[in-house]
Amino acid sequence: MILGLSLASTLALASANAADMYRPPEGVSYKDAPSPMALWTGPYVGIDGGYAWGRDSVAGIEGLRLLAPPAPVSFASNGGFGGGQIGYNWQHDHLVVGVEADIQGADIAGSGTLKSAAVDNKLDWFGTVRGRLGYSIGAALLYGTGGLAFGGVQDKLTFGGKTNTHNATATGYAAGGGLEYALNPAWSAKAEYQYINLGGDTLTAADQLQTTVTAKFEHEYNTVRLGLNYHIHPGYEPLK
Repeated sequence: MILGLSLASTLALASANAADMYRPPEGVSYKDAPSPMALWTGPYVGIDGGYAWGRDSVAGIEGLRLLAPPAPVSFASNGGFGGGQIGYNWQHDHLVVGVEADIQGADIAGSGTLKSAAVDNKLDWFGTVRGRLGYSIGAALLYGTGGLAFGGVQDKLTFGGKTNTHNATATGYAAGGGLEYALNPAWSAKAEYQYINLGGDTLTAADQLQTTVTAKFEHEYNTVRLGLNYHIHPGYEPLK
């Protein structure tokens, strides 16, 4: 008897909570609200953070006074980043098509030395504008993504008492994919990989003895990130 009353009370409470989750706009009944299959449709905003590692850059030195020039030195860039994203999804059955833009503050850097030459590079911010194409299975969304990438690159070569620099907003492309999971109708969490290519450039410097150092910088990065998104579903109005 007690067990039956407890079970009935629990079911009644659960039903009341479910009914209180969302209220349809005036003049719209619950049967007119979006179906569960449209879980991903609508705009969203979110935050994310992750880690990046870059392709090796190379510095070489040559000159008449170097009877046996040392082998070129290579160095890689790595570091963390964090920021946010905004996007919109359209869902039809299991197919989800979307667009997303993100911006990140970063501390991705690398350095190396060759004889008396010092080489440094840094990516202190970057962003992307991408399309997304995914397949929804229940609360999970598996997707691929790709589009435009841009970022602030800083390259520096110091040799022979001189410093040459290249600071610019570089552009390129991004491609990757990820898995997003709906925690409830409003919140989702994601894990994502992106390959970002911002091109490259070359700096040279020479001393008074005509010994020359050439540094080739590669602005290519592998990134992994975790994120949290808040979804605004059309047709739903939270209870006040």
